[in-house]
Amino acid sequence: MTALEECLQSMNAIYRADPENAVRSQKFIMELHKYIQADLQSRLTKKAKRRGIEVLLEKTVLGSHKSKDVDVGIYDPVNGPLMMIGVRSQMSSVGKNVLTYYQDIVGECISLQDRYPMATYGYCYLMPLNPINGAKKKETITHGRFARMYDAISGRSGKAYRDITGVYDEFAYLVVDFDQAPPALRDDIVLASVPGVDLSVTTFVDRLVARHVSRNLFWEIFESDEYVGV
Repeated sequence: MTALEECLQSMNAIYRADPENAVRSQKFIMELHKYIQADLQSRLTKKAKRRGIEVLLEKTVLGSHKSKDVDVGIYDPVNGPLMMIGVRSQMSSVGKNVLTYYQDIVGECISLQDRYPMATYGYCYLMPLNPINGAKKKETITHGRFARMYDAISGRSGKAYRDITGVYDEFAYLVVDFDQAPPALRDDIVLASVPGVDLSVTTFVDRLVARHVSRNLFWEIFESDEYVGV
């Protein structure tokens, strides 16, 4: 079983045991935080580790107007944030809250990019294929629409990338079928709505590393240079 499969299986067990507590305590989403953290940590060079560069969870940093707890981030002890990643799940009441969260996601991006324009930014958003929480199972989630929304705020690129705010470098949209055993990732649904666009969590860290490497050719903090610059 892959690390991602283990992560999703653990999330499934935590949520089904007590849906309300799983969300409020953040035990559910923290599994995804730790999965991304471990993947990034495994990529750091020995030189980067000796320098004191770390992959940390829930570190408080200053944005343009207020502080923000960054879900997953890579930090240099002298130069500050090098990469910052937001992670969110929405297991029910999607139609009711998704636009408010969308606004928050964009605002968070703008605030951090204003202060740290050269950092690499990612966002990882998980939704179930269908709700698994009691009466809310009747809710229909329009994944195609949401895939297009997240594609619209992803892909900060070009030589003038530092002037772009409100757009993430890379985005991952996970549609997960928690009724399967083990839970199944439904990237096919996302691809059907945004053909040719990669929003898969399976390539998320690869894409973030490639983006960072392409902008920091003078400073090798990752183990492999095999990724194609973007």
